[in-house]
Amino acid sequence: MGSFKRQKNTLPAPRPAINQGIDTQNAMVLNHTAIYEHNLSQIAESNTVQNALIVLNPFTTAPLSAWAGIWSVGVQRLTLRVEDVAQTALPVIQNVTLAAGANLLPVLGLVADTDNRLTILKDGVALASYIITTQPLPATDSAEVQLGFPIISVTQPTTEADKMAPGCYFITHFDRYNYALDQNGVVRWYVTQDFPSYNLVRLDNGHFLATSEAKNTYLDMYEFDMMGRLHTFYVLDNQFHHSIWQWDSSTIVAPSEYTAGRPDDLKTNEDGVSVVDLSTGLEIAYYDLATVLDVSRPSRPSGTAPGEDPDVLDWLHINQSYVNDTNNLLVASGRHQSAVFGVDLETQALRFILSTHEAWSQAYQPYLLAPVDAEGNPLYDFSRQEDIDAANSDFWTWGQHNVVEIANDEAGIVEFMVFDNGNYRSRDDSKSLLPPDNFSRIVRFVVDLNTMTVTRPFEYGKELGARGYSSCVSAKEIQANGNIVVHFADCTFDENGRAISCEPGDSDLLDPQEGSEAMGNLILQEIDPASKTVLFEAMMTSGYYKNEATNGEGYRYDITSFRVYKMGLYA
Repeated sequence: MGSFKRQKNTLPAPRPAINQGIDTQNAMVLNHTAIYEHNLSQIAESNTVQNALIVLNPFTTAPLSAWAGIWSVGVQRLTLRVEDVAQTALPVIQNVTLAAGANLLPVLGLVADTDNRLTILKDGVALASYIITTQPLPATDSAEVQLGFPIISVTQPTTEADKMAPGCYFITHFDRYNYALDQNGVVRWYVTQDFPSYNLVRLDNGHFLATSEAKNTYLDMYEFDMMGRLHTFYVLDNQFHHSIWQWDSSTIVAPSEYTAGRPDDLKTNEDGVSVVDLSTGLEIAYYDLATVLDVSRPSRPSGTAPGEDPDVLDWLHINQSYVNDTNNLLVASGRHQSAVFGVDLETQALRFILSTHEAWSQAYQPYLLAPVDAEGNPLYDFSRQEDIDAANSDFWTWGQHNVVEIANDEAGIVEFMVFDNGNYRSRDDSKSLLPPDNFSRIVRFVVDLNTMTVTRPFEYGKELGARGYSSCVSAKEIQANGNIVVHFADCTFDENGRAISCEPGDSDLLDPQEGSEAMGNLILQEIDPASKTVLFEAMMTSGYYKNEATNGEGYRYDITSFRVYKMGLYA
């Protein structure tokens, strides 16, 4: 989170609102508001620091969060220290300021299934201590549980704590759970499945916004906090199916579509970007990318995710979008075109396409970027088939996700990092890779709009080979100290340990040696990019193989993660 500033722009028109807006009468919001007000009213003058009112999980939605209710005669600064009594987990330490009167202090970072100690200090001196006993984490997958809590194991503990970025790893699994774990792999926060788990972002006010398939197919958007309190419930006319991004304190940008059907003859989805004012919940601009890019260009990868209408063409599949204010651009990732592209923020005019040059019609040729080295020398001669193949296998991204801006205020320069899933790595089946022979990676690109060239100063992920191959989703985040947290978040294997695709024949080649079962084994790493040293690694799995007969045709999506962040429990 940081300082959000948005320039005044004349944006494209929004779509007419039907039901979109804030549901001020939402039952969960009203109930949570009443719970908050009731608990605040229970704090009496007798509830001093030494007699705090401790309330664990007040909304029944955040089992590792509690309140300490304290009455203060004036403004004072205290320190909260949270740790398990056995001291097996890292302590969570937070400075807080009490206002005069009643205060509800969030107590975050409790450890599950044990006694925890909250110590309240002033100027380093302990004033009071409280024991808070928590329940076990939710059940993991089994014959009876389909979307359980992940099984987490640390496969490479950190040995150089001073090199680690501060904070906890926040992860969101598709329709499972949102949670945070510390650098020892201990879960320190989660919310129940009352909240969407998938499309999660933290706002600059410390709250989260989220949508998911399970919550009215991405049409309900929840704003909630670390205590598990729902603050605002947004009703959307059209799905926010991927990657909400905060533009400024009251504006978000997210991939969208015409969910009820387009106003023209096209039958497509996931090919637009919506801009929404959070203060009203109303759309203030819409970018229809079907009017900008070539709908007829064959998709690679392709496919229809579980829950989608197979008769609607998902030709573009926008999975991330953001605004580059320096160059007045909307930048977006279209997975099914294996392209990252930029359009003018006001006119929607196409500005660049980062993609293989194959299969683009003549009208799009001026926008295709040319790969160059750091000195500006061309890396490939695209009049030669062998150079086209080399760029396809090594330079371009395929089925990419999570294009995120790297701040750069130089006019004409657009810099971002992307998760390159790597599907196929060619538009030709005979030159494509099977999952066991493939890899995924994160890539840093620098686009020069003045010369229409692109450099690639950094990549990481080939080192993992098929162990890190993720045919869909996945994410990464650059930390303030330069470290990169990366989540290879769809690493799925058959019963023989062979890497497999989420959708064989669409996301990847059909593999004749693929088994009949699937289980995810996802990789979370924090790396030093200068040396590409892995500072920490953990793995998440369902621990339970799925198959089509028992779990349906989407069984290969066993467990996936869509987002990863590293940040403090306290905003």
